Amino acid sequence: MNKKVIIGKWIFKENKMIADSNCGIIESMIKNEFVKLKSSEDGWTTRYKRNDGEIWELSYPENHLQGGGPPKLIQIK
Repeated sequence: MNKKVIIGKWIFKENKMIADSNCGIIESMIKNEFVKLKSSEDGWTTRYKRNDGEIWELSYPENHLQGGGPPKLIQIK
């Protein structure tokens, strides 16, 4: 199986950080297609089940940035 990965990025524009379109895609998928399964104890990763049965994991690989940094969503099953 080829795992799907969506990586959000923040772009510095007009003196502020702007979320790219991948951040919007991730937010929309979480809101409209996923049911939360569990979160890690530290709160930096969350697993979701998609409407079609796929399992995805949300993480924040740049969590050293303010607000946790941009999100990363990877299909794990």
